[in-house]
Amino acid sequence: MQIGQVNLGLQIGILALIWVAYFIKKRRKYFIHGTLMLVGVILNVISFLLVMGPSLLGFEIIRIQPLHEYSLITLTHAAIGGIALILGAITVISWRLQSSTKNCVKMKRLMKPTIILWTIALVLGILLYSVLYGL
Repeated sequence: MQIGQVNLGLQIGILALIWVAYFIKKRRKYFIHGTLMLVGVILNVISFLLVMGPSLLGFEIIRIQPLHEYSLITLTHAAIGGIALILGAITVISWRLQSSTKNCVKMKRLMKPTIILWTIALVLGILLYSVLYGL
């Protein structure tokens, strides 16, 4: 099994964890929701640092043919995924710095775009994986 397969499985698992956290929030279990989101963001940061970042930097076609379809998919995936990761980190860091969940409502404006972007990034990542590895 190659690292790309492991990372793809991890990313699907992270998104599933985030969606579970979303439904837990609906039950007003905000602390559990926040903790699951924190775990998801931490796993994604680790995945980015160990797999996705080095892969992006080593993807030679981006430098040689920046307008090639592989390059465009990769750069779009990286940009959307990067934004989602930053928004997720901002959200969970600000939540962890609070002594109560009362101020978390203010972060709701970031939460919906984050999960939408995270989902789009995953779909693009699956597309990229299928193009590169023939899923």
